[in-house]
Amino acid sequence: MTSPDPSPGSSSTAPTATGSTTSDADADADAVPRVTELWVAPERHAPMEPRRCVEVEAGAGVVGDRWHGIRHRHVTLQSADALLEAAEALGSPVPASATRRTVTVSHGTVPTDPGARVSVGGVELEVVRVAAPCALMERSMGPGGAAALRRRGGSVLRALSSGPIAVGDPVEGLLTAPTPSRGAGPARRPGPSTP
Repeated sequence: MTSPDPSPGSSSTAPTATGSTTSDADADADAVPRVTELWVAPERHAPMEPRRCVEVEAGAGVVGDRWHGIRHRHVTLQSADALLEAAEALGSPVPASATRRTVTVSHGTVPTDPGARVSVGGVELEVVRVAAPCALMERSMGPGGAAALRRRGGSVLRALSSGPIAVGDPVEGLLTAPTPSRGAGPARRPGPSTP
């Protein structure tokens, strides 16, 4: 007979085969930034559509997204930490879909220096530039949305390799030091929303 799963927010400290506890393993897993949301729009200004997995083509971008085939704007990447900061500045929640970025990661700081490398689920990406907020943010987030996202909008990257990116995939190349605005747990991170 199996025991019930612990309730959300509770932690178990049962020993594992390596002598560590399951709470230690959970903490280690939480330390690795992971993809939490994926969004695409089939054409410019179209509503964002959620995905569990997307296919990335080297030199072309996300298959089925409005930017597929554009020279450099292949993937946009943002952090849930930055969305929390933007929400504090705006005074209301900032859903990941409202920013119109492709990939949202659980935590960490997305590099913005051109040439910086990030690996998302094994797909190699290179930073092209900062993803600056545009006038669409005023519609999707409300008045002040563009200002709240300034320096928090993530980066535009080019795809150096092909492959799938799925929700839950690990992300390498981010700065992962905790920030003061980062919550005590996943309950404060923006969750999936409907465009």
